Order: sequence, then structure tokens, then C-alpha cells
Amino acid sequence: MKYFVLFIMIFFLAAGNSLAGNTGKIFGTVIDKKTGEPLPGVNVSLSGTSLGAASDLTGEFIIINIPPGTYTVECSFIGYNTMHYEAVKIKTDETTILSVEMQETTMDLEEDIVVVAERPLVQKDLTSSKKVTTAEEIQVLPVETYTGIMLTQAGITQGADGAIHIRGGRSNETAYLVDGISVSNPYSTNGIATSVANNAIQEMTVVSGAFNAEYGNAMSGVVNFTIKDGTRDFKTYISAYTGDYFSRHKNIFTNIDNVNVFANKNLEGTFSGPLFFVPGDNHTFFLSARYVDDEGYYYGIREHLPGDSANFETKVTYITYKDDDDKLITVPVYSNDWYIERSGDNAVVPMNPRKDLNLMGKFKLELASNLTLRFQSLYENSDYKTYNHAYKYDPEGTYNYRDWGTSNTLFLTHTLSPSTYYEVRGGINYRNYRQYVYADPNDPRYAPTNKIKGSPGGLTFLFGGTQMGHVYEDSYTYQGKIDLTSQINNRNLVKGGIEARLYELERENYTVQYDRDFYRTPIVPTLSSDLHDYYHEYPRQISAYLQDKIEYTDFIINAGLRYDYFFSDARYAVNELQPDGETAKSEPKHMLAPRLGVSFPISANGIIHFSYGHFYQMPSLSALYVNPDFKLPATVSEVKSFGNANLDPQLTITYELGVQQQIGDRLAFDITGFYKDIRDLLAWQNIEFRSLEGDIRTYQVYRNQDYANVRGITVSFTKRMAPGDPIAAKVDYTYQAAEGNDNATDAFFYNSLSGQETIKRILPLDWDQSHNLYVSLTVQPLSGFNLGLIGRLSTGYPYTPDVALSLYDARVNSDRKPTQKTVDMRASYRFPLAGTFTEFFIKVYNLFDSLNERYVFDDTGRATYTFANRVTDETPAFISHYGEPGVHTYDEYNIRPDYYSAPREIQIGFSVEY
Repeated sequence: MKYFVLFIMIFFLAAGNSLAGNTGKIFGTVIDKKTGEPLPGVNVSLSGTSLGAASDLTGEFIIINIPPGTYTVECSFIGYNTMHYEAVKIKTDETTILSVEMQETTMDLEEDIVVVAERPLVQKDLTSSKKVTTAEEIQVLPVETYTGIMLTQAGITQGADGAIHIRGGRSNETAYLVDGISVSNPYSTNGIATSVANNAIQEMTVVSGAFNAEYGNAMSGVVNFTIKDGTRDFKTYISAYTGDYFSRHKNIFTNIDNVNVFANKNLEGTFSGPLFFVPGDNHTFFLSARYVDDEGYYYGIREHLPGDSANFETKVTYITYKDDDDKLITVPVYSNDWYIERSGDNAVVPMNPRKDLNLMGKFKLELASNLTLRFQSLYENSDYKTYNHAYKYDPEGTYNYRDWGTSNTLFLTHTLSPSTYYEVRGGINYRNYRQYVYADPNDPRYAPTNKIKGSPGGLTFLFGGTQMGHVYEDSYTYQGKIDLTSQINNRNLVKGGIEARLYELERENYTVQYDRDFYRTPIVPTLSSDLHDYYHEYPRQISAYLQDKIEYTDFIINAGLRYDYFFSDARYAVNELQPDGETAKSEPKHMLAPRLGVSFPISANGIIHFSYGHFYQMPSLSALYVNPDFKLPATVSEVKSFGNANLDPQLTITYELGVQQQIGDRLAFDITGFYKDIRDLLAWQNIEFRSLEGDIRTYQVYRNQDYANVRGITVSFTKRMAPGDPIAAKVDYTYQAAEGNDNATDAFFYNSLSGQETIKRILPLDWDQSHNLYVSLTVQPLSGFNLGLIGRLSTGYPYTPDVALSLYDARVNSDRKPTQKTVDMRASYRFPLAGTFTEFFIKVYNLFDSLNERYVFDDTGRATYTFANRVTDETPAFISHYGEPGVHTYDEYNIRPDYYSAPREIQIGFSVEY
């Protein structure tokens, strides 16, 4: 291992080029406006910064390592008027083209010339699909978090469970970065661990195509948040808003008609400025905070407390009497009187409340003109509950969740020359996750599991009790990166880098034991029990890449190669059919991934782009270490799960071909086709075995078994505002087919017995949506007034129909749920007041209160009704007790608010900026 690391370091030091992918650059040409001849030696600088360059003999200049933002570019040359190009926008990983025409100084024209730059709608160096959303755009959109921003883009969909999917990939196939450093949750591989408040984002870059070699351990996309830098003057921003849900669907959402304008409170703000106590002029800070206290829109009624009892057992009494022959006769008399304890106060209780606190601090010190040190710290704390329909009348019995984490990163940037710089980054991320009803597992408020005797028959709400599980997750991610970039000439920007991550994962989960027969008080089962698992592991990975961006007038190429090494450092079961047998140490995994992207201009304002790449990703680290002691199920009813520390990486091969064209100065379109071939996906497989007692038991193992493919096309139209034209619009349409093999959970076991391979059937994936249309509209009819609208129309998710009382075996995911549609709005008015800019705004989510059915009953394909199991679930005995206290009908239980997306929500607020 040490020789391998040494080789990689020598290789990249020799190559001498890398980049973290969090800055942009300017490429420009300077000519004499009168003669058209190139002008060498023109000084070009970015006002307010130390960045600049001089034009060469061909009149060309390049400025690299520019943080994203809006700048004024100053061009000066003896004998010519100084040119100021204002509103020049720089975006991450993009080249901004600037054509400068210098005018000779004359007696009647000696003043500086100011030109307002207009950014082209077509990005000529685009070689794969990417969308950059700036702080200005985020501010006017009706969105609360980064997910809302992502959902305005073509190719990105949201599953029924709320998870984000990029071009049909699984939700954990997206890497999340903050200023180029990973903030992913290692347990789910790529779920975000520490998010960023919208007010702290300078820009958010979402790459959904074949991303460059500098990004890895992701198969569908990369999301990079660039955090705002501090300012040279003190600036403050404060915003407060509140609201509630307003819906006409009170027959579905309990308590929705009880409006409380303070049910959803939000307070946020930023503060930035110079570090006046540090010598120097360019030391700054930026602070951000956001607090949310939201009751949610699911409510329960506290009819029962967790400790309540109930008895539904049939009671037998005996009556003795004499018959006509004077003989004693004894006969049983059956009574189905029910006992239901109701100790609650019938108060309405929020069942998906949430409190979030997000804090961020960023400090920049310019130690020298070519040496910058930045420190950045993120903190997020979330306390929340999730709705559990069975506990609607016992709402205190559901889990409490606490999830908090920090991300701390140190950046050192050293500029060696105007064309070369390197950056060293080090970071420590920590995440703490807890799940339980009561923090103390011995808490006497836990209810015995057998306090409910018998069953009322069929589906009904719970009459007491608590969820008994405890989950504790702690993870540290130690990261180090060395990145270097060099513009070796006017055509080649060569990049390379090396990164190492060490994970420390500690997880414990168990089920509290408490009943009236064996466990008279709540106890934690011993670690040897099959109800208690624990592991503490140290997986690690190293990655390196080399990449060249070649830019000519007629074509642009992004070519790169990435290497990844991963080692889980744990034992695994050699024979999956006998997981408690022989074990061995896992093997290191090596991955080599080529990437290629090409852009060809087809006109002055149009390009064709093509990209291809291999993308590897390790399975979720939690899948490697499940049940580390290889415990088999102890009972017939229990299904035990086994991880696999020797799982292989998953692979996606992506192809993309697209065209961009600008029409006039306001309109542009982008049409892109894509195909993804996805292999070695993770899947559960059931294995049966015969226990010592002679019965058949089942366990599950993780295997690299699934396959998927996604093909589709995205079409985007963009219209921007212009003087006299106050309307900006964007239309994104996606057609895609996300399909995968039918994961028969018993296939591996039965194939092992028969020696034959099951024929794979290709079916739509659970989150597949064939058609998605997103429309965003911004209107500014008056000075200071802004109206933003986002509309979404999507095909319903697939589901498997169930034809009741029939021998018909429906094909998996062969039918569709109803169409999804919603419109969100934000209206605001901004005006100066007493030296500040004040804004009043209103945000409405689901403007028309659409009832979108996320989940459906399989027999009807609707969330509104079902009848398949009514005969068995609504027994005559059950019906005979309708109307009694504590008894809720079959129809009431099947009113499922959790089957629908959120109803209409209205928020009003204000902000002050000074």
C-alpha cells in the first residue's frame, strides 16, 4: 500500500496540475476597435481583487482561479481609453469569454468607457449537462431548500418518498460537496449529512451528465454548493416569515382547517464584513444562520397513552341449569365484550413536527498577495418525527429522531504564477444520529408488548404501545486533498489531484425487551442476542485524477482519467448460503474510470456536445457491516439481515449527445439525449435454511445483482429579461425510461439449488416517471415588484396492480398512479427605507391545493378507496362494535393522509438588508 501511495504522489507531482473544481476563468481577446489588430500588453484586472493578466502577442489573455460571482473587468493601455466591463459573471468550472475593443484616446474622448457585459445563453465550453443557479436566482424562487432548486431542472425527479433522482438513478447515487469538499453521509454513501441554508449559497452547480474526472464515488450526478465569501463592507441580511397549511381537504388531513399562522416559523440571516481586528485590508468573514420550527401537516389525536391496555379476546362463561329430566346441564356462553383503555386527553398532536438549526461561518485571510487561507464550519441540528398511520390515536408512541452534524474545513490557496496555483484542503465531518421513543432504554414509560390482548380483527389503529427500537450512529470523515491547476498555454488547462478519506463508523441498534411474562421491566438485550448489533469500523479510500481541458475556436475537449481505491477492512462470509460459516478478510477494490467530453461550435451562438464516461461508486457503507457477528434468525417469524464487506463497486456507463442554440439575444434552447447502463447494483436476496429445531428459517444477504438502464431526452427553453421586457422564463421537459431487472428476492437461492439462472425481466423502476415538465416564470412588471412561479407536471409513479379474488398475476410495476401536478408561487415587493432595503413577500406552495397521490392501494390504483381485503379486515365481530368508544371503522383507517403530497401552504414574511 505504501508503495502505491508513493507512486501516485510522484506521478501527480510530476504531472503538476490539479484543481478542486470550485472556481471559474476568463478567456479574452483585445483588439484595436479601429483597425481590428490584436493589442499585446494590455493590462486586464478584476476590480477589487488582486487577479489580473496581460494580453500576449496575439491579444489573448487568461485569468484563472476566480471565485464565482459578478465582477467588473478593467482594461487599460497607454494611448487608449480605459474600458470597464461591468456585470461579468463567473461560474464554477466555466470559461467566460470576453471580447475587448480598445479605442484610442482623442481630445474629445478621454474618459473611461463603461460597457455592461451580457452573458451568452449558450455555454460554449459545455461538454456535459450542467446547471448553475446563482444567489440572485435562488432569492426570487419559491423554494425552501436545495431540493426545491434542483427540481427546477431537466432530468431531475422526486420519488414518492421525497428522494431526489438524477436521470433515473437511485437517490444515493449523487455526491454532495461544499466548496469542493464532501458533506455526504457515509452510512448512505451519498445522502447529504450537513446541508447549507439557501441564504449562504453563492451558487449551486448540478452536473447531471458525464461529469469530469475530478469527481468520483457517484454514478448519477454531483451537487456542489459554493459558499459566499465575506465582503469588504459590513452587510447584514435578516428575514422572518411564518405560515400554515390552508387546505379544503379536511376529510383527509386531520386538523387542517384549524389554521395557526405561527405553526411554521422561520428566522434566518447573514452577516459579513472585514476582520477589522486583523492587520490588512482583505481579511473577511461571512456568517449565516437559519432556524425552522414547523408543526407539519400530519396530526393525530391523543386518545390513548402508550401504557394503555386493551382486551379483544373472546370471553367464555358457563351457565348451569336443569333440564326436563332434572339433570344438570352446563353450556358455554361466548361474549365478545371489548375492553379498551383510553387515558389520553383527546388533544390534537403534530405527528411530523420538525425543528432545524443551521449555522455557517466562513473566514478568509489573505496572508500574502499570492497566499489565501480560508476556514469554514457548518453545523446542522434536526429534531423531528415522521408520521406513522397506525399510531394516529397513540401519537406519543412513535420514534423521535435527532440528527446533527458538523463539517469543518481548512483551505490554503497558493498562487505560484498568474497561470498556476495549488490548493490544500483538510476537513473533518462528524454526524450523530439517534432514533428512539425514550432516550433511556430502561424508561418505565415503555409499554409491555403484550399489554394488548387479542386482536379486533383486520386493520385498525393501535390502542397503545410504543415502538421499541433504538438506533445510535456516529461517524467521522477525515478528508485531505491536494489540488493543483496550471494554464500551461492558451489552449490547455491541465488538472489533477489526489484525495484521501478515512471513515470511522460506529453503529448500535437493539430492540428493548419488555412484556408481562418474561421481562417485567424494560431491558436491553445482550450483545450476543440476535436483537442487538454493534460495529465500529474504519473503511478508507484514496482517489486520484488527471484531466485536460483543451479549448480551441472550433472545438473544446474535456478528457480525464480517474483512479479510486477502497478498502472496507472487515470480514465477510465466504459462502453466502452459510453466513455463519467460514469468513475471510475483505479485498481492496480498485477502479479506473475514463471520462471524455467534446463541444463543437456549429454557429456563432450554437454548439453540439458529446460526453462519455465510466462512473464507479461503492455501495452504502452501512450495507457492508450489517450484522457483523453473523447471527442467524432465532425464530421462524424473524428475518435476519447480513451485510457483505466484500461487495464490489457499482458501475454506470453514461453516453450523452446534445445541442445548444441561442436565438437572438433573449432566447435559447438545449436538446440532449442520454443513455445510462448500470450494473452490479445492490439487492437483497432471501436464503432459507433448516434450523436445529427442524423448521425452515430465512435470512437476507446483500449481493451485487441488480441491473438497470435509463434512456431519455431533455428539452430546455430559456428566455431572459431585457429592458422593456419584464418576463424571464424557463421550460424543462424530460422524457425518460428508467428500467431495471425484476429483483426476485429468492432468485439467487433457488438458482443455487437448481444450477440454472433465472430469466431476468426488465421492468420500470419504482421512481420512473416517463414525462416531466417544469416551468419557471419570473415577472417584474414594476420596479421592486417580483413574481416567481414554478409549475410541475409529471407522469404518475409505477405500481403493481393486485386483482382481488383472482388467479391473475400482474407484472411488477405494470400500471401507473395518477398524474402529479403542482404550482408554487413567490411574490415580493422591495423598496428602500431608512438606509435599508426592505422586502415584504408571500410564498405559496401547492397554490391550487392539488391532491397528488404518491401512494395508492394496489387493487384500485388510487389512494381514495380500496375494497380488496374488506371481507377479511372488516369482520362481523368488528362491525358489531362500531360506535363504541375507542373503536374506529375500517373506512376511517383507509383514509391515508400519508398517501398524498403536502397540501397548500402559505407563508408571509419580510426581510431587511443593510
